[in-house]
Amino acid sequence: MNRLLNATTTVTGAILLALTCFSGNAQAEILVIDGMTPANSPEFTDIQSITIDRFGGRDGRALAFEVEDRLSAVTIFGQPYFDVIGGRSAVEPDASLSGNVTAGIDQYETVAKRRRCIERDDKDKCVTYKNIDVDCVTRTIDFRAQVRGTRYSDGRSLYTESFPHKNEQTVCFGDDQDFASSESVIRTMLSDTANAIRNDLAPAQYRQEIRILESRKGMSKAEGQYFKAAVKMTKNDPQEACRMWDEAAANGMVHISLLFNRALCAEQRGELEAALALYEEAERLSPGKIEVTQSLQRVSDHQRALDEWALRQSGGVENQR
Repeated sequence: MNRLLNATTTVTGAILLALTCFSGNAQAEILVIDGMTPANSPEFTDIQSITIDRFGGRDGRALAFEVEDRLSAVTIFGQPYFDVIGGRSAVEPDASLSGNVTAGIDQYETVAKRRRCIERDDKDKCVTYKNIDVDCVTRTIDFRAQVRGTRYSDGRSLYTESFPHKNEQTVCFGDDQDFASSESVIRTMLSDTANAIRNDLAPAQYRQEIRILESRKGMSKAEGQYFKAAVKMTKNDPQEACRMWDEAAANGMVHISLLFNRALCAEQRGELEAALALYEEAERLSPGKIEVTQSLQRVSDHQRALDEWALRQSGGVENQR
């Protein structure tokens, strides 16, 4: 630790300058991370082309259209992820999607407690409210979509999933609201189902703002000053902030905030192995810390998504079967 104190003394001027320059600015407190989550269904990793087959049920066609739109829009690193083949085609797809949709609507009378005015003054202003039983109608919409993905070459089922949704609304006599349109409720259910299918079958890229750790508890005064200067640097020059944290670690400083922030810097640079090692070290130093646990999962997911993408690009998935 003396090495850190000696090194800190040599950069005291730089620290003071950084503190002076940024003393009037709000702390950014975040680093921006670009990453990717893997598809929930790895069986579709090698599927390049897909056709949307028949979806039965009254709302089946609407779901088919929604799914086709979602899958057609998927791009990874600027490339379309699926070749979605619509209608009749001479080209044989790698896989097809089919399914069935049912939606039932039920209404029944019921009684519920509602706050109502029971006494008014001579100016018709309510002076007494009370919770009383009032007559109501409850409407329930039960929705279920069943979806199957089948490989064209051998008819093998690659994906089978059920998507249940339920919407219940109660409207009572004297309420200021009415039932939401059943059509709009079912449209939302269809959209949510199509989004879920998209996430099951394809990875997704994201850009996320992750809060750095700022706690300096346990640091010496010199360590805390240097660390705080790096925190303030994140707003205008995150690369310099990362360099300062790496320098502090090289000079012997050990702290959960420093480890986490250095891991976040490595993740931001795309150095996932280094980020994972630093997060694991942070986990050993502070077991169960939620920020570290979430970051370990995020980086692991990103690594798996990149591995699957590389296999897909090389055609290695089919070769490994």
